[in-house]
Amino acid sequence: MNFEKESSPFDLAALLGGAFPGHTMQRLRTPDGTYRYSYVSAEIEKTFGLNADALMELEAVDHSWIHQEDRARFIAALERSASQLTTLDEEVRVELPEGGFKWVRSIGRPRRQSDGTVIWDGVALDVTDRREALEALHRTLSDARRNEISEGRFALIAANDVLRPLADLKASIDRLQAAAVDASEDVASCVDEVVQHSDHFTRALTASRDLIQAGATEASRQITDHGGKAMSSLTPRQIEIMRLVQGGASNRDIAEALNIREGTVKLHISAILKRTETRNRTEAARICFG
Repeated sequence: MNFEKESSPFDLAALLGGAFPGHTMQRLRTPDGTYRYSYVSAEIEKTFGLNADALMELEAVDHSWIHQEDRARFIAALERSASQLTTLDEEVRVELPEGGFKWVRSIGRPRRQSDGTVIWDGVALDVTDRREALEALHRTLSDARRNEISEGRFALIAANDVLRPLADLKASIDRLQAAAVDASEDVASCVDEVVQHSDHFTRALTASRDLIQAGATEASRQITDHGGKAMSSLTPRQIEIMRLVQGGASNRDIAEALNIREGTVKLHISAILKRTETRNRTEAARICFG
């Protein structure tokens, strides 16, 4: 079955001379559930390694270029959009021919034809940099949370510093996507705004990472200093006990290993917690031995 384009989609990528981070397209869903493309701009090959002409020649597409972990979710979103005539807006990973993948945000506004065919005029944006930056931020903050002394304070400051640039970047991307779908004349200025906010966000992210790393250094220094003082305050017997605690020994195990009463072990543990200014034996072992 052959379809003719009902109208030429707004070729945003061509208009901007390659500055647009993605491609425009016109996607069809026939009443029998078959998907195909009546139009794809040539930029799809540059950004995602797919040939536009070959894609448009396919009588049916199975979206096999979408990562298998994202494919079912994307097709379900398409079906929901077609059924309810709601805007499609999904982020998925597109697998590249040379290996690896890129993150793509696909947006399309559906309309139903008299024969039941649904047509989406839309755009697909390469959002890989944004996704990777966010994932890097999440990893950095997760690493920071694993420290129990001062690093949490540094991470909180860093997170607050990066939230505003991130919100500005997201808002500018949303404006660009709206302008692209509506074929607005403001697209070029929206692209400039995205580039500007991307730069601000990247600088904020770098500064936040440096701040969190400074927090990690400070936390490590505090642990080392505290641990040295803690060890120097313990008696040789208490150090023996703490080494056994570090190895996972119970009070009974320690008593048997050192040939002392279990009650004596408990007294030593209480004294150790007081001298190391810790709340429990696990924390005391970590402070003493790192």
